[in-house]
Parts: sequence; C-alpha cells; structure tokens
Amino acid sequence: MGAAVPELVLVRRADGDELVPGVPQTMCCLRSTARGTRAVVYRSGRDQGVVGVVDFVSDAVPQVGRGGEAVGVFRPVEPHLPRSGLLDDPDLALVFAHLQSRRRLPGAAGRRLLALLADLPAPPA
Repeated sequence: MGAAVPELVLVRRADGDELVPGVPQTMCCLRSTARGTRAVVYRSGRDQGVVGVVDFVSDAVPQVGRGGEAVGVFRPVEPHLPRSGLLDDPDLALVFAHLQSRRRLPGAAGRRLLALLADLPAPPA
C-alpha cells in the first residue's frame, strides 16, 4: 500500500492543544470522514503552515452543530510546509489563502501535497 492522497485540511491553533504523534486520538473532522481518510494539519497563528498529517482509523460520528469526530493518528512533518510556500503554489493557493476551518481538498491540491510530503509512511492498516 502506498502513501494516501490527502483529502481534508484540519486547522489547529498554534496556542491550542498539541497532537501527540503516533497515538490514536479523537479529533474534529468533517461528518463524511471515513476510516482510511488522510488529512493534512494546518497550524494557524505563529509559524503557519502544514505541520503534519492525520490518518483516520475510524469513521466520523456526527456531533450536534459541529461536524464530526473520528479517531486519527497524527504524524508530524519536518520541516513543516510554511504558508508562504503554500500560497506560491497555484494548486494550493486557493485552498490556503483564506483558510478558516476544516475543509475538503480539491484533487489537484491533494496530489500536490502528496508530492511535497513524499517521505511520509503509508497509513496504518
């Protein structure tokens, strides 16, 4: 199994709770999130940019008024992909220019992020 194309963007505040690498944890997501979905994690605030990926290991459970929650495993990327680089890329600029909340990624943007994050391991089985 190869690396998965990211399908979602999750937004985390720089001053918010930290995601623990490699540990399954419940997090907010889109209600349509299914086991096997990969998301990139975008940090807002200081040091903005893509700081990792989450591989979801469960389907989302709807939450009243706020999308869904699912169990995912966070994997950091080093170095992170800074916002300035994301905005310079024509496939990514439309996604990251005015990002406010979690959202689905267009196919071209997901494929471009996969190319930029080529050293990631395959998602958990």
